[in-house]
Amino acid sequence: MQPTPTRNPAPDAPSFRIRRARRGDAESLATLLREMGYPHGSDAQTVHWVISHPEIEIFVAADAQDRPVGMVSLSHRPQLRLRGRIATVDELVVTESWRRRGVGRALIQQVIERCGARALSVKRIEVSAYAQEPLQNFYASCGFQFVDRTVMRYTEFEGQHG
Repeated sequence: MQPTPTRNPAPDAPSFRIRRARRGDAESLATLLREMGYPHGSDAQTVHWVISHPEIEIFVAADAQDRPVGMVSLSHRPQLRLRGRIATVDELVVTESWRRRGVGRALIQQVIERCGARALSVKRIEVSAYAQEPLQNFYASCGFQFVDRTVMRYTEFEGQHG
């Protein structure tokens, strides 16, 4: 996949491009995850594992110096009841100084294009926007529709393995 050059709405806005995450992005991705509210971020081993996984893709928005300023993590897998693939936006974060510059929207557009008929041909893309109204409004403005809020978790394993 070739990097996607992205035009920003304002002519004086800093430019960025969308590309696949690389192994060397591990530290930047950990920083972005911490900014998202995950205090431990991630580690290089996990980033390398995820990047090489066939059903997970991470796209980054990189600044002019090729430093990640945002990321989106997409998982996709076959599902029986849909008779095809389903995709999930697992994480989306843009560093604070780059927010409201079209970075998040460009990352979501990359996901939508990747999930389309020319690539993965998914039957559905889902995202959990939780209760944060601005986040829900952002996803709605990108074409997502609110369905319901029924997320349940088995928490027995959480915290046991690191």
